[in-house]
Amino acid sequence: MKLGRGIGVLAVAASFSCAFAFASSAGAAFPNFSDCPRSAPDIQACFDAQSTTGSLTIKGFTVPLGTSFEIRGGLVLDATSPTGNRFVPPVGKTGVFAKPVEVPGGLLGIDFPIPGNKVTATAQLAGSPSSILVDPGTLTVRVPLKLALTNPIIGPGCQIGSNSSPVTLTLIVGTTRPPLPNRPISGRPGTFDFSNPSYVAVLDNTSVDNSFSVPGASGCGIGLGLINALVNAKLRLPSAGGNNTIIVTNNIGIGGLTN
Repeated sequence: MKLGRGIGVLAVAASFSCAFAFASSAGAAFPNFSDCPRSAPDIQACFDAQSTTGSLTIKGFTVPLGTSFEIRGGLVLDATSPTGNRFVPPVGKTGVFAKPVEVPGGLLGIDFPIPGNKVTATAQLAGSPSSILVDPGTLTVRVPLKLALTNPIIGPGCQIGSNSSPVTLTLIVGTTRPPLPNRPISGRPGTFDFSNPSYVAVLDNTSVDNSFSVPGASGCGIGLGLINALVNAKLRLPSAGGNNTIIVTNNIGIGGLTN
């Protein structure tokens, strides 16, 4: 890791690891249908997506993705939705589950225990759960995110992205059509597993997106926006579409109404 890039790429990596690394924040077994909203009107399936590995590249710098995130809820077929369905989160929740991730290098990008340097990053859904779109037929998932950064200096309101300007990931197992300078890349559908009669699992999918943009930071520190500028400089933000890539391997479970 280069000095000064720690909070940059790794903080955003934490968000995307949470965003579409699909890992279980609570370490639950796959698939986790424990709080599927089965009693909600018209629910036709439970949904759970968890990652196994992945990588994120922002402006040419690549970092591995961990397993700190999960998306789960219920699905309703809906012809008015762009993906032909509607996502319903568990009761009282957003459907996005993430735990804080400590950013190596902290605020200064230096891996030493300097007081006030520690930074944690937590991915959050940006906007309503209705903005999460899941297409079981094509294994496409679209989710808008914002990343909350916590540190004594940057304060509790520091975030990358917002409800009005999110980091929107659209992961597919097909071939992308990104803006330049990125070139098309391809994902890969995994293996269907019908061994459990109550749900279908699709294992070892490779999902990709290299068209998304990453907005700048907001709400960091106080005063004249100097901390916002510091965070943006560390992350090289904003980063326009065509400069960023995410590739994740994940497992998806669909069904589970009888669990």
